[in-house]
Amino acid sequence: MKSFNDFEVQLLHEISSFRRDGIVNLKELLEKIFFSKEKGKALIVQLREQYAIYFLTNKIYNNPVNQKKAIVEFSQLLALLEFLNSNGIISIFRKQHFVKNPMFVLSNDFGDIKIESKKIILNDNGDYTDKPEEIKNAKDEIIYKGIQFNDSHFVIKNVMGNVVISDKILDIINDINPKKEKKPFYKKRIFEVVCGLLLLFISFVWLHTDLNKSNKKIQNSIQKIHQKINQTPVLITNKKTKTHHVKRKFGIDISKWNGNILEDKLPDSIYFVISKATEGLTYIDPKFHINWIESKNKKFKRGAYHYYVIQDNPKKQAIHFWKQIQDINRKDFPPVVDIETSNKNANLKNIESELFIFLNTIESLSGRTPMIYCSYFFANRYLTDKRFAKYPLWVADYISTKSPIIPKVWKKTGWTIWQKSPTYKINTKATDLDIYLEK
Repeated sequence: MKSFNDFEVQLLHEISSFRRDGIVNLKELLEKIFFSKEKGKALIVQLREQYAIYFLTNKIYNNPVNQKKAIVEFSQLLALLEFLNSNGIISIFRKQHFVKNPMFVLSNDFGDIKIESKKIILNDNGDYTDKPEEIKNAKDEIIYKGIQFNDSHFVIKNVMGNVVISDKILDIINDINPKKEKKPFYKKRIFEVVCGLLLLFISFVWLHTDLNKSNKKIQNSIQKIHQKINQTPVLITNKKTKTHHVKRKFGIDISKWNGNILEDKLPDSIYFVISKATEGLTYIDPKFHINWIESKNKKFKRGAYHYYVIQDNPKKQAIHFWKQIQDINRKDFPPVVDIETSNKNANLKNIESELFIFLNTIESLSGRTPMIYCSYFFANRYLTDKRFAKYPLWVADYISTKSPIIPKVWKKTGWTIWQKSPTYKINTKATDLDIYLEK
């Protein structure tokens, strides 16, 4: 069972209180339990520019201890939502990745956004932002300071959409705080000890008075056992079995949000690096080509992934991806497609058929069978066609300790890469930790 700290337990109780409301707006839920004026926290996601800013009031931001605590709590909130969603305890129905509104705001302090001149007005009080890292009041005083936080996709997929909360969450809470039942007297320890001593005394008396008779029976029993052993044939097999050794190799997956992480001294245990290359029809990760070349120069096994946008043309996405990775070679991982964003109105057949178009196109261009990255929950919901088993699986599962939970389609073929943790740190820089089964 996963262990939870006090902060996570508090969040579990607060999330649980919404379970009777049916489909809940995730924005409203998060504003009640985390992003509120009272707690001094807010979040603004710039959807077009693809970055997220986590805002804290001056009181929190200017105190290093409080700031660090607030950042850790935000990370724990996202990880908890991912855990609950991946294990079917909650179901997040995400909205489209690209939406018409260029900005998504989480805070009960802000709403009804208006754009005036170069200012973005956040509420009727006149609070506004004209710089990504600051929010000011009507008197031009800074009231919130912001921190650019991790990969925006990881943030978006955990905070946008609607959510249904299963009663399974009560099982987790009860496991954390089990109800103590009053034991009947016959189950109490002192009663068990007294009964044990009494039985021991009776046994001793019985053995002492009937020792000779018992010894004779024991000897006869031993003789019968030996006779049976001597009469039982011993089966010896000379059949040779082939053992296929599989090694687990550790690696990381990175994007522009990890900065110049490859310039740092990486642990000797890191064997591979997978870099974000592209997204949708036109986006190229600003750090990709640097990461791609640096991974090769430092002798890492390298890979590249495309963040698949469900609403965009799949063939054009594949061509866009291929243009950036044409120097891929046989020592590299095959091209990877990262598919994880959907919404409650998504058409299952369209998702599968269009993803096959992407996979077939990239396979035709590269001559390699591409790999699919997704979570257990997403795959079981949207990728149910058995033909997907042909493609190697990179599965996200942050909870399991020895092996990840495998989606139904890949039950027989298994996993190739396991994204085990989203909070692996290298010299204070957070990234994802992955495990690769090298055969």
